[in-house]
Amino acid sequence: MLYRSHRGCLYYAPENTMPAFNIALERGFDHIETDPQITSDDQIVLMHDKAINRTCRNADGSLIEEKIYPPMHTLEELRQYDAGIAFGEEFRGTKIPTLDELLTACEGRNVLVVLDKKIPTNRMDPLFDVVARHNVRVSFSCEDLERIKTVQARFPDAHINFDGEATDEMLTEVCKLVKPENLIVWMYLDKPNFKWLAPTRKCSVENCERTKKYAKLGIANVNNPYDLMEAIAFAPDCVEI
Repeated sequence: MLYRSHRGCLYYAPENTMPAFNIALERGFDHIETDPQITSDDQIVLMHDKAINRTCRNADGSLIEEKIYPPMHTLEELRQYDAGIAFGEEFRGTKIPTLDELLTACEGRNVLVVLDKKIPTNRMDPLFDVVARHNVRVSFSCEDLERIKTVQARFPDAHINFDGEATDEMLTEVCKLVKPENLIVWMYLDKPNFKWLAPTRKCSVENCERTKKYAKLGIANVNNPYDLMEAIAFAPDCVEI
């Protein structure tokens, strides 16, 4: 069974920062998941939320009063904010990282970098350009066939993490495009924080067994040791923690 770190090791360092990614590398995670966003000057930064305000602060540690959205700012403007101090004083001075920085750190490592789908499908060329500059294994998260085809137009043999509707009909179509060895289909533990999720995307014996007929099974929304034991019972190929 493989292990995927969610936004780096987010329990030990600020999420989606180089300290969190470096801890994941040091601890030997098989996959590192992150959230690329595109800036106004076409740079690729790593940030989960639409706005940076939850995880970032002004340079002096104070709250950022106005909402700051990466697509509306340049990389230089975003680098003025502190991405570490909200997590702990020892991380003061941490900056919002770029995908270039993460992939550089992963060069020569046996790790798969999983890129979530924050960037619109029709704006992915700058993301593809960064990936192409590095000799690092990368996977693209997709929830529909259009995005898979867009990825494969640039990287025909791309690894895909599929987290869309996992019906027989949809998985049949996905498997027409993606080789089984390059495909993980993700289910989520059925917990209150994901109550909004469609039933076909939640872990159940039926859903997980159906998924394993088509592809490798990944299980996410695993947030503590009890969740991990629950996830392992479904016999997944990969777990995100």
